[in-house]
Amino acid sequence: MWRFIVIFLFCAALAPLVPYLADRYVAPEAPQGDQNGRTSTSVDRTHRIPVSRNGQYFATALLNGRRYELLVDTGASSTALPRSVAEDVGVYPDDEEFKYRVNTANGTTSAARVVIRSFEMGDIFLRDVEALVLQDESLSKPLLGMSVLSRLERFDISNSTLVLVQ
Repeated sequence: MWRFIVIFLFCAALAPLVPYLADRYVAPEAPQGDQNGRTSTSVDRTHRIPVSRNGQYFATALLNGRRYELLVDTGASSTALPRSVAEDVGVYPDDEEFKYRVNTANGTTSAARVVIRSFEMGDIFLRDVEALVLQDESLSKPLLGMSVLSRLERFDISNSTLVLVQ
């Protein structure tokens, strides 16, 4: 009988930890919504990015659950990842998939088209974001381009802050 009482008390003591452990070891579920991640609520999800010292905007985002800093580039038609970053977030393009010609600041190179399953930036969440993967020597830092920005309700700059609204 004492054994059952001890087991019961042990389980009762651990019960408050279950939500913490579930949040820590289970991937967060995205809000349900349309293809752009917009939910049916009327509340806009807004994310603000302050300008950096060099005048550029750097966004911290979760790509398939992995945290990366991306340079916001409104002149880039697509979000672009160096190959090492793509592989780190679970996207593995084959060598023969690098068949698309793209112009970069470093010249013309080849890229592979991929899809990032989940993209999170603050309260903003998107599913199935189209992106390009470039070889590491062609792209040193991930770029947040129009394949993400065009799926937002709006984005603008106000008081040296880039405001993104979904």
